[in-house]
Amino acid sequence: MTYFISAISVLVVFIGIAAIVINNRIIDQKNRVAQAFGSIEVYLKKRFDLIPNLVAMLNKYMAHEKEVLLKATELRTQVANAQGQQEKIEASNALTQLMGGLHVNVENYPELKADKQFGVLQYQLADIEDQISAARRAFNASVTQYNNTIQMFPANIIAGIRKDGKEKLLEIPKADQKEIDIHQLLNQ
Repeated sequence: MTYFISAISVLVVFIGIAAIVINNRIIDQKNRVAQAFGSIEVYLKKRFDLIPNLVAMLNKYMAHEKEVLLKATELRTQVANAQGQQEKIEASNALTQLMGGLHVNVENYPELKADKQFGVLQYQLADIEDQISAARRAFNASVTQYNNTIQMFPANIIAGIRKDGKEKLLEIPKADQKEIDIHQLLNQ
């Protein structure tokens, strides 16, 4: 009987330790997802801070493109006021699409392209867009790893007890995936 109680005790201790390790792994993965999203927010803030400078510079050259500039300012405000993760991502995607179109429209202004300050702003914006893209990839990798962790046995049991659910991957909207019609952008 003592052998049986000892075996049960060892089994309970083993299951307890395994549950603690799995729980800690889930917490680690969840924190990595939060950290990756935090990185995206940092780059969105950098872009957010750069846009007023870019808009001021473009105002100087592109007075008749006011609606594009107003839309950029409006989307910037939407990103700033977004409450949830998904709302912030959607507003950011819309701003990314608009900024891509703005870059193509700039090609019509040789004096603007020659302006040194605009060149610096354009470089900074392109650099930030690259950083946002890299942060999105890191976020999706963290989300995938987290989702895999909570769906695989035996972690799925602990995740079920903790009521941990799947996180959503950042997806590029279908509108952003299609080929850009340069002629349409230039004729706006």
